[in-house]
Amino acid sequence: MRDQRIYYLNPVYADLSLEHELLADSGFELVPLRAQGEFVDQIADGVAIMTHEVPISESIAARLGNCKVITRMGVGFDIIDVPGCRKYGIEVCYVPDYGTEDVANHAIALLFAIHRHLLQYHRSVERGRWDFNVAGTMHLLKELRLGVFGLGRIGSDFARKMRIFVKEILGYDPNLSKALIESKGARPSSPEEMFSECEIFSLHLPYSQKSHHFVSNREIDLMTRKPILINVSRGGLVNTQALIRGLRTNRLSGAGLDVLETEPNVEQELLQLENVIVTPHVAWFSVEASEKLRRTAMRDILRILSGQRPEHPVPG
Repeated sequence: MRDQRIYYLNPVYADLSLEHELLADSGFELVPLRAQGEFVDQIADGVAIMTHEVPISESIAARLGNCKVITRMGVGFDIIDVPGCRKYGIEVCYVPDYGTEDVANHAIALLFAIHRHLLQYHRSVERGRWDFNVAGTMHLLKELRLGVFGLGRIGSDFARKMRIFVKEILGYDPNLSKALIESKGARPSSPEEMFSECEIFSLHLPYSQKSHHFVSNREIDLMTRKPILINVSRGGLVNTQALIRGLRTNRLSGAGLDVLETEPNVEQELLQLENVIVTPHVAWFSVEASEKLRRTAMRDILRILSGQRPEHPVPG
């Protein structure tokens, strides 16, 4: 029946047999849909919507008369107008506890690759040069301070794993008390203090209008220790043009970026810099993490459609 359709917008998986298996005998039909242009009429009869990157605004929610739940296939939910959806009786869910280890490990991999100048060394060997001096200055990691912005699941896992490698960890999280930040092995600090004191910092903050361009010209001008920037969170946290300026003027010594505010479009100037590594928003990925994401999302959808409370509603 058309009123029992679950629409999956722009699925990133070619094989949806896992979802079909979970829906077997449920009475619901999974319909993958490439959402382009005005797509609302195509999903207006859906009882549930699944989305990775397709935004759901209040105006879209207003036209989903049968919809009971919208699920963001991931940790963040900034692409969904949560109050706007709930205004029309649509619950909003997400998957907050998947990919924690993968994303934290990816941040660590980027950090080590930038700190140890791996890209510069690789390219210099490609050019036939065998010389430790090609990449410039390198300091012992144990003598450096690491700033961690955001100490949720991923930021906490990252900080815990990095504790043995660095001199000290400074932490900032607007949603946590100083005591809780200390319990995670970090010294509570202000953003200004961290930008000026840390040789490395990593972003693990959620994206919102308040955190838009959290790192921009003002923050880069505070950086006196030529830090390394790692971002595996959200591209909009960093002003790309300000970052390029900071790298060009040697305010920063490097950047490891898994997310960009313009993704999938990449500023070509970033790729020309040998102290920058860009990966295609892949920090979340492993076979196990993907399966957990899909199972958790579908389980909550089925709970709501059967009249039960979801396990992972978006807070608020």
